[in-house]
Amino acid sequence: MQKESPVHVHLLHNPKAGDQDHVKAELIKIVESRGFTCQYASIKDKGWKRFKSKTALVVVVGGDGTVREVIKKLLNRKLLDKPLAVSLIPSGTANNFAKTLGVSSELKDFERCLSSWKTIKVDIGAISNLRDTPFFIEGLGCGLIPKLIKEMKETDLSAADTADKELNTALEKLAEIAKTYRAKRAKIVVDGIVYEDDYLLVEVLNIKSVGPNLVLAPKADPTDNKFEVVLLRNADRETFTEYVHGLYNSVGGQRLKTPWEIVTATREITIQCDNRLMHVDDELVSISKGKKITIAIRPGIVDFIA
Repeated sequence: MQKESPVHVHLLHNPKAGDQDHVKAELIKIVESRGFTCQYASIKDKGWKRFKSKTALVVVVGGDGTVREVIKKLLNRKLLDKPLAVSLIPSGTANNFAKTLGVSSELKDFERCLSSWKTIKVDIGAISNLRDTPFFIEGLGCGLIPKLIKEMKETDLSAADTADKELNTALEKLAEIAKTYRAKRAKIVVDGIVYEDDYLLVEVLNIKSVGPNLVLAPKADPTDNKFEVVLLRNADRETFTEYVHGLYNSVGGQRLKTPWEIVTATREITIQCDNRLMHVDDELVSISKGKKITIAIRPGIVDFIA
């Protein structure tokens, strides 16, 4: 009888993500110690997308943006290509996706993950009518969050020498933006029910938090075939600003009443808004005013080892 080949692991590392120093040799040693073969590639290298035919698991060492890049590659694979599972060692700044899944950044926990090999099936959002961004794994939204993402790209973070300091800076920036941001009219249809108002924030979420670990949908579960739609009206601006202010000043913001509405979607969401900027996961997308965007739930698309 022919001996079964060992599982081959494609280890993708973003060496610039976060403030942790995961060393190449240590990562390879952990994978090989479980009886697997291992191929290492930096996410910064051109050839990282080339998977050997015997690959069964892709391990992502990086943040939310790196996870999206890898999932995009896997979703673009041909129907007859071998399906690949994904595992994660979070090493970014926010790690919102990993935190929702309860994935630890500790290497000892990753070793246990490889040993147990427990598979969970993660949903994705299929987006219609947005060019070049046909899916999300974390969420999509307009209003305050894409505005924050844009401004943080232009913010000097040289003094924020840790992930916590960077997150705190982002929360301060969010509170500042929320004070003066002009709410936009939007019509959202969730499973046939219409919501229309002037909104500061509209988010369709597969995970609990966005941006600087801002928990908007505490019951979100990327394996439950549902999305959480978060709606923050202009009328609730002051309460929201106080809430965020409480978070970054550590004065009990979590105990304040959250001012946004959460609607659970089980089938389809459409959004028509006056906003000209959206985010899809951590990518910014320009849109035309009033453009109709449809989001459908695609259950269990990606296998995660967690």
